[in-house]
Amino acid sequence: MRRLFRQAVVLLKWLIIAGVLVEVCSLMAVTLSNYWIYGQLRDGEPVRYDPYAVFITKGWPRPTANNPAPPDRRHCRTIWLFGGSTMSGATDDNERTIPSFLAKILNREEPVSPACLVNFGEPSFNSLMETKYLQKALIENRPRPDVIIFYDGANDCAYFAQDRTPYAHYGYRRLQGLVESYYRSFFGLFKPLNAAWYACFTRELAGKIRQGLVPIEQNSPLIRQFVDRAEERYDYVNELAERFGAKFLLFWQPCWWVETEPVSAQVRAKEGIIMDKRSALHHNFLVPYRALADRLRTKPYFVDFQNILCSRTEPFYQQDGIHLQDPGREMVARRMGQVLKERLLRTAASGAAHGESDWGPQ
Repeated sequence: MRRLFRQAVVLLKWLIIAGVLVEVCSLMAVTLSNYWIYGQLRDGEPVRYDPYAVFITKGWPRPTANNPAPPDRRHCRTIWLFGGSTMSGATDDNERTIPSFLAKILNREEPVSPACLVNFGEPSFNSLMETKYLQKALIENRPRPDVIIFYDGANDCAYFAQDRTPYAHYGYRRLQGLVESYYRSFFGLFKPLNAAWYACFTRELAGKIRQGLVPIEQNSPLIRQFVDRAEERYDYVNELAERFGAKFLLFWQPCWWVETEPVSAQVRAKEGIIMDKRSALHHNFLVPYRALADRLRTKPYFVDFQNILCSRTEPFYQQDGIHLQDPGREMVARRMGQVLKERLLRTAASGAAHGESDWGPQ
């Protein structure tokens, strides 16, 4: 009996050692992949807990350059911009974010459409998190917006491919573990261990492996659920904006992975994108991206930017094929400015004829 007990102890010891080694190896794999793709050891930025939005990057909302001075803001339209790290900037320079470039275009280039822009972009946010953040912003911020912009596509598709649920978002499994671990453990005694299992690097690595190696079926029920939930979410945001007298626009963001128009081979070579378009990772990004764009294409708030950067003559993308360099952010802002000016001028003219404007108070 003693011999059996000793063998059981030895087996348990080696199982613990093996588990620790697997977790350490997973930690190294996740950390090194983050550095390879994003140039930093961690995915995302330092954040603080927020009861409305779950978490917010420390020091955010990020300042926007080129806004009018405070005394001149009374006659400006207020524009709120939401999105992930591409909207928040992916740059250390506050003057070179999409909102800052856009503020310069609206406030300085003829015809001037005076506007005060607020950059609510948050690293790692997708449409689900942005919707929660919008609700928080509407409760806590004045003046209320005349225009609400979402800049989406990449994060929704990436997290869906990783977690395979229409409710996926950054940290989905870890947050789920914190909430559910108590009742998944015997008398709650192993709650900390169960929560640690949800949050461990081994599970995170398994999700990334699934994202990169296990193809998503193009017409699967899961894809339809993903598209249905996202459509409902965007329709809700559109209705919410209308209730506050604002206009909602969804700009479907360009990504190197999904471009369908020809691009200079020399430019592509200089961008040095690290992903292979023949990989399952590319397939798993492209399938939900196209499916959701096809569903939303007829919506009045949808603006398709999928191929707006294909005419570039210099590198626009960073090496992950999603985040933009300075010229890419400026081009996106310029095209956004064209859309906004066209609609602002058109609705202003219509409103003058009928005594009203659906872009909010002037």
